[in-house]
Amino acid sequence: MNEVFYTEPFSDHRRDQINLTTVGGSISYDLLKGNPCFHFPTAEARNEYLSRKFKEKGRE
Repeated sequence: MNEVFYTEPFSDHRRDQINLTTVGGSISYDLLKGNPCFHFPTAEARNEYLSRKFKEKGRE
């Protein structure tokens, strides 16, 4: 069975990294290219991260 990976592109913005850890994610590396990325344990964690990110963008 294939494992599903939930990722988003790496961001060096401090607030994005705080949101990442708040939802239980971590910084990982792309297996093919070796680039850093945000890795999430579940789809729900990824969706929560995206929700927090877009809410904060609306405040800017």
